[in-house]
Amino acid sequence: MHLLRTFCFSAIGGFLLSLIHAPLPWMLGPIAVTALTGYYQKKRVVWPLQIREVSQLFLGYAMGRSFTAETVTLIVQALPLMLLAAVLTVCAGLASAWLLMKRSDINMTSCLLGCVPGGLTQMVMLADDLPDADMTAVTILQTTRMLSTVAVVPFLTIHVLADANAQAAAAAALSSSAEWSHVALYAVLAVVGMFVAKLIRMPAASLIGPLLATGIYLVASGETAPVLPNFWLRLAQIGAGTYIGAGIDAAKLRGYNGYWSSIFEGIFIVLVASMVMAIGLQKLTGIGLTTAFLGCAPGGIAEMGVTALAVGADSAMMTAYQMARLLFIILFYPYIVKLIVAWNTK
Repeated sequence: MHLLRTFCFSAIGGFLLSLIHAPLPWMLGPIAVTALTGYYQKKRVVWPLQIREVSQLFLGYAMGRSFTAETVTLIVQALPLMLLAAVLTVCAGLASAWLLMKRSDINMTSCLLGCVPGGLTQMVMLADDLPDADMTAVTILQTTRMLSTVAVVPFLTIHVLADANAQAAAAAALSSSAEWSHVALYAVLAVVGMFVAKLIRMPAASLIGPLLATGIYLVASGETAPVLPNFWLRLAQIGAGTYIGAGIDAAKLRGYNGYWSSIFEGIFIVLVASMVMAIGLQKLTGIGLTTAFLGCAPGGIAEMGVTALAVGADSAMMTAYQMARLLFIILFYPYIVKLIVAWNTK
């Protein structure tokens, strides 16, 4: 009963935002409603992890549909640029961390973990391994970055960067009827992909697993996957958005009242750096500006993927850039943080 009530409130939030044509209404609405509900009832809303994973499975499949042999070739050719974009994004995050450290009493380690656009879960886990990291500060900084990105990037992409014809084509594709003859095959592929990704401990396994499984099959077979109906895509956004909102402890935000200008300045630095990199990538590779911006933007793969689906951007290319940054941060950023902290201590 509790889950049903939470779902209904989230759906109402999404519907209300859709009436005013807000970007990503079916994700931002549940985030806002769930976070505010937790704030006013003075305890977080409970939303099972399993529902989020099923939601991300749907989103991963929808994003994986864009994979083709040509896309894979372009991704392989762009690998050096993906690595460069990841490094430049991390540098922008380090600059914002330095700015926040100078203007607040949050320690260096917490600023380094809170300001760089990595996954919230990964940064919090890393904070748990470093003795001088303030986990509350890291969680709040990463949550603020994520929410700001989810609010700003879709707005810029949909209302400023995106081509109207591409948006119309994307909307038509999402509302078209699916070819259900192969639905069972792709459902099995997505589920197996998720479990394999979990088995090998892949980051964002419930999203990346189905995406890669669908994409690999499409590239190998040359087939076209059935369209995910708009209704199911909205349900997936509600499930994922409610989970994000349930993880926000809005009451803790009041303790950072004096730092918000510095925090948002840091987020602005990373967003501007992402836009500059996107323009550079468009000039160098010829990919669309919306695809390049979503690939470089400091948001989560799921949130940027939903935006890519809404504006008709290249989901496969966008995912490749996001994955390159995520893997770079997971594999190398812990050592960068430790080196910087050790150097500062000396």
